[in-house]
Amino acid sequence: MQYDFSSLLDQIYEGISAAVPWQRFAEGLRAALEARNVFITLHHAHDGGQDVFVSASEPEDDIDWVAVEVTYRAEFMKDDPFQPGSMEPGQLILMEPAKGDAKKLAFFAHLKIARTLRVCIAEQGGLRCWIDVIRDFTRPDPSFTPADLALIRALQPHLTRALGLYAQLKRQEAEKAIYESIVDHFALGCILLNDKGEVIHVNRVASSVIEHCPDMTITQKRLAVADRSAQLQLNDAIASVIAARSRADTSLGGELVRLGGFHSRLIGMLVYPTPLQPYYRSGQAPCAVIYLSDLTANLEALRPTHTQSLTRIGQLFGLTRQEATLALFLAYGNTITEAAQQMGIAETAARNYSKKIYAKMDIASQADLIRLVLRSISFLR
Repeated sequence: MQYDFSSLLDQIYEGISAAVPWQRFAEGLRAALEARNVFITLHHAHDGGQDVFVSASEPEDDIDWVAVEVTYRAEFMKDDPFQPGSMEPGQLILMEPAKGDAKKLAFFAHLKIARTLRVCIAEQGGLRCWIDVIRDFTRPDPSFTPADLALIRALQPHLTRALGLYAQLKRQEAEKAIYESIVDHFALGCILLNDKGEVIHVNRVASSVIEHCPDMTITQKRLAVADRSAQLQLNDAIASVIAARSRADTSLGGELVRLGGFHSRLIGMLVYPTPLQPYYRSGQAPCAVIYLSDLTANLEALRPTHTQSLTRIGQLFGLTRQEATLALFLAYGNTITEAAQQMGIAETAARNYSKKIYAKMDIASQADLIRLVLRSISFLR
């Protein structure tokens, strides 16, 4: 058995951020242990579903291991004394087909599995993974040697540390996705800039706003607008924010830039410094963020023609569908007379509805209704 231990360590730590985590390590470990297969299970489904695993197999291996897993769960998992979920962190076990179970022996013989080494890895947050190393009958002696076990034990602390870093990274990615969805929900565009004012990231909402505004583009990594006066104002705002951040000046509250006349839409931009991170300096480090909003589009949720808005405003304030419809018409700026006409009802009926709306919402005027509905707009989108 010949292997480069330092290469295996590189593969362990590089696997944390790989597109398929630890794929190269699985392949390296298979070669190091002269195994037929290596499986790294990153999710063990206790409810009978399929595990999520990374695998490395010999090039000529054409077995559908997902199908094998399904069959094993259905026919043998119940009586398996070495179920992954029953293992303790750090535990290492050697498995071979149970000699007393003819059906199980035939199953393993068909797959040409002679010996399996399994180790359980866990990090403090509760994430576990299992590594299975499989040898077949092509070796004169498929048993795992003391040197094989010593290699696995030497790798275990690194695997544990890497799994902890992986779990931390995935938690941060999940939080980032949640926060991005919140920003998208509020229809707020975000454009991240580096310390040179270059665009390094554009979120979905900002991309949509730019796409629908022909007078606004990203050119040569810069946000550009057709209006020269607005462009100069934007450039000054970006420069001011970046300079303040470089001085660690926290007194700057951001620079507001108004862009009007874009196909009858009003675009608002707030250039704001990102939090200073003392141990992170890079050309890709966010230095400033441009919060971008199509102020005209943000009122679309108030249109009473939106079924979702009607349903949710009714649920929030206990309104009937007619009352919710009138409430949205009034919140959108219509008078009682205008709302009644658009709803096709008498003005007296609309006034009666409005009294019920005010009573249920505990308000006294249309201004109060507009204020309350606008505060609830995030639920209506």
